[in-house]
Amino acid sequence: MEIRLKPQYPPLLQQTCLNSYDGSTLRKTLYHSSMVHISSPAVINVWVDNKTGFEIGGPSPSTWGLFHVYDVAKKVDVTNFASNTLWESGLTDGSPFMWKNKTKGRQYLRDAVDLTGIPDEYYDFVLASHALEHIANPFKALLEWLRITRSRGVLLLLLPLKERTFDHKRSIVLLEHLVNDYHNKTNEADLSHLQEILHLHDLILDPPAGTIDAFKARSEKNFQNRGLHQHVYDQELLYYIFVCLNLDIKSQFTWDIHQLIIGQKR
Repeated sequence: MEIRLKPQYPPLLQQTCLNSYDGSTLRKTLYHSSMVHISSPAVINVWVDNKTGFEIGGPSPSTWGLFHVYDVAKKVDVTNFASNTLWESGLTDGSPFMWKNKTKGRQYLRDAVDLTGIPDEYYDFVLASHALEHIANPFKALLEWLRITRSRGVLLLLLPLKERTFDHKRSIVLLEHLVNDYHNKTNEADLSHLQEILHLHDLILDPPAGTIDAFKARSEKNFQNRGLHQHVYDQELLYYIFVCLNLDIKSQFTWDIHQLIIGQKR
């Protein structure tokens, strides 16, 4: 008689909905738009003041910088997927991350879905500003970000507000699609959304993308530049992603071109 062993999942994964996804059960935790503050947060210092953090795709002077995160945090390490990106150049793994002429932390070169070498449960908070939408397998990335976050630490995610950006013609991705991306081990070279993006991306609101031909040529090399918005999110989707990941949702905000969700690891 054949004995089949149950698959062994990492403890963090066992606490999520990903092993046995059931959308109807998940949505028994009700979302309502009234949960979202239609304004920027007055302060977020309570989550970062004198604490140690890690930023995906940083630094972000126009968002976290304006909220004084780098000023009040004890330490912030940052990572980018390559030394040269559409947004940064000349980055070196292990070099200091400088803010206002002071060493604030360390610069890493790591992919957002693979933070190899970053210790488990080390950081009090993890930040990402306009980064998650560029990732083809967001649950894989989020599990990595939570892996390096301490118990009771927080995840602060800023994403573009669809209605006010070049994604306004696109549909919000289904949570089930993201779960399937995780189980299908979708990698960051994935271009399955390329035709949708080329058809619906509003180039008038994205001058740096150039002409449709230039945008297409850049997008076909997305693994090298990571410029595509692989998926489009709203606050309801972000809420259920955090519920799936067993996070305690602390606050949600939308303002200008941004949406923010803050969740605490249990």
